[in-house]
Amino acid sequence: MKLRKQFDHIIVHCSATPPKMDIGSSEINMWHLRRGWLGNGYHFVIRRDGTLQSKEKGNNCRPLDQAGAHVGTCGREWNGRSIGICLVGGVDDKQQPQDNFTADQYATLKQLLMDLQEIRDFTIMGHRDLIKQTHSHPKACPCFNVRNWMRKEGFLDA
Repeated sequence: MKLRKQFDHIIVHCSATPPKMDIGSSEINMWHLRRGWLGNGYHFVIRRDGTLQSKEKGNNCRPLDQAGAHVGTCGREWNGRSIGICLVGGVDDKQQPQDNFTADQYATLKQLLMDLQEIRDFTIMGHRDLIKQTHSHPKACPCFNVRNWMRKEGFLDA
C-alpha cells in the first residue's frame, strides 16, 4: 500500500443509506461526480456483506496516494491528511441515524484498521468527532461512536 505521506488520521463515515440499499463504490462515485467532485472521495468502501472496495482492488475509490474528498465543511486540509473509509448504511428507512452495520462490515473495518495501523500510527475518529473539533454543522456520521467501538474491540485502553 502506497500511502500519501501527509496522512495521519483515518475518518470513518457512513453512506447514509438504509439497510435495504446495498450500494458500493460505483454508486458513491456517481453521487460524488454529480456534486462536481472528481469522483468517489473515499479511499475505502465497505459493503453490507463486508466486501472491502478500494482503487487498489479495481473499484471506483480514491487512490491512497491522493487526498480524499470526504470531510466537507471541516476544512480542505483534513482531506489532505486523512484516509476516508465509508461503511454502507447508517440510516433507517426514514433517513434517521441508525447503527445498522452488519457483523461482516465491522469485521472488515477492524481488519482494515489493523492493517493500516501496521503501516503507520493513525488517529482514528468518526466524521462526527471531526465536526465537533472544527465547529462545523452537526452530523451523526458514521452513526455510531467510533471511539467506544474501538475500545470494545481492543484498539484503545478502557
